[in-house]
Amino acid sequence: MTAEEYFAHCYRVPQTLPNLPLVDEEFLDKWREIPNDAEKFLSALYGRELNLHGKIKISFAQTLAGKLPVVDTENHEDFTTLASFLTNRAEKKALPVTVNAFTLPTKIDGEPHRIILLNRAPYSNVPAEKLSLTAEDWLKKSHALRLRHESAHYETLRLFGGMKNHALDEILADCLGQIAAFGNFDADRQRLFFGLEKGGDTCTGRLQFYCQKVLPSERPKIYATVDKFLDKLEVVGKSELEIFCELAGRQLA
Repeated sequence: MTAEEYFAHCYRVPQTLPNLPLVDEEFLDKWREIPNDAEKFLSALYGRELNLHGKIKISFAQTLAGKLPVVDTENHEDFTTLASFLTNRAEKKALPVTVNAFTLPTKIDGEPHRIILLNRAPYSNVPAEKLSLTAEDWLKKSHALRLRHESAHYETLRLFGGMKNHALDEILADCLGQIAAFGNFDADRQRLFFGLEKGGDTCTGRLQFYCQKVLPSERPKIYATVDKFLDKLEVVGKSELEIFCELAGRQLA
């Protein structure tokens, strides 16, 4: 894929949106009554034993597209175990320590569900000191950021018919996540999350993952374009829905 082909991605945003939030999907009925023991609840729900090392918590996230179950873990090993368990894989698939969030498709009794899975860790593997925060404060903000980020992917799926591992989708989700966690969007903060340097065309971090289908020789064009795109984002005074729709319908270049 060339950079130009990559830049063509955006969502078709209808002029008139349905009433929001959307009605919850029917699978939510199976998640209404959650006992104190979340591990036993999941074992019973999926009909097979789940063995974890630490505690997990189940809650609900209210998104523009309806509610979603949220499963929180406290360590990466349990996060990896649950990622395989919830997607019905027989064997646990190794995940990088930098991966700590998913919006997972899953099936229960043959019925499709979708779940947000989150782990307690610094967002994008960025150290707290780079944001001038304490470790505990950064973990709290990381959770809020991840939750809003994953909710945004579910929202594009239900409202616009898709969700992609694409720079545009990640900017949209991180923008809303930053606002949820920090109260504002900051372009330099986003560069930290992506592994970009201001004014450059190289990447040392997470943004590389979203450009894997692009020819290596073309990737610097994407990094430079994203760098410029971040400085042009104007979110002050706009509602969450306005930001969501504007970014979803906007190409990077």
